[in-house]
Amino acid sequence: MKKNLFKTQVAKIVFLFISFVLTTFILGGFVLNGLLRVPSQIANVIVIIAILVITWQAYKKEGKNLSELGLNPRLRNFGFGLLGLIIGGIFVIPLVYTISFIKGYPVVFNPNFNGSYVLSGLWLLLPTVMLEELAFRGICFKKTVEISSVMTANIIFAALFILSHWLNLAAFGNPVLMTILLISGLGHVLYATAFLKSKTLYFPVGLHLGNNWVSLFVFSNMHINDPTIEQVKPSLIYVISDEKNSQFNGQFILTTIVTAIFFVVFILAIRKWTPNRKLKFN
Repeated sequence: MKKNLFKTQVAKIVFLFISFVLTTFILGGFVLNGLLRVPSQIANVIVIIAILVITWQAYKKEGKNLSELGLNPRLRNFGFGLLGLIIGGIFVIPLVYTISFIKGYPVVFNPNFNGSYVLSGLWLLLPTVMLEELAFRGICFKKTVEISSVMTANIIFAALFILSHWLNLAAFGNPVLMTILLISGLGHVLYATAFLKSKTLYFPVGLHLGNNWVSLFVFSNMHINDPTIEQVKPSLIYVISDEKNSQFNGQFILTTIVTAIFFVVFILAIRKWTPNRKLKFN
């Protein structure tokens, strides 16, 4: 009986995840982006709504609702989203400075930064971040935890998260990029731990958005010899580099290890957060 129930739950999880993938690629990529030429931002929002509807329907059949993922509109949940955005962004700052120090890259303030450009990153990144959180830390992840363990669920979804980054960035055949993107597995563990501790997806959405926003819009790279190698962006801070492509050498291994250590420390800090220490927003 228990074995059959387990198989049923596994089948349900696989079906839901495949439905998310098909919704993203068929509705978002083929129909909206391809046939209808809908702007990617709007297409992503439509796909998010579709995935939310699928998730809601799945929970409705069990007599539950989206509060299972902490997506109900409560002040507490929104507070966790804001908290995640703040500490997720702050986390990136010492990491960027540490990696720049190891590589010997100057980090300089851009007096000509464009505030509108920097802030626009929040809106530009939010749909993708929300989509990834629903797919990799949403109902499928939560149900996998319920029928197995947190460790098993993290191994499965960290692997899927890494694979999605390899596919999205066409990393296959590029060992340097593939190695760098292995860090996204630790990113999954960070966001999953935040979700499990706070019981709301708004917290990992905030963390994820803060990480990406500061990494891509507050900071940006500029090549010291030829700024045209990378499009010069009106970010707040420039990291001045002198290499066209990362090389698989001792420095690369060191910076990858340091990045991993930063993520592990952040994960451990959130794991140490017990229910008695939870911040109350309501």
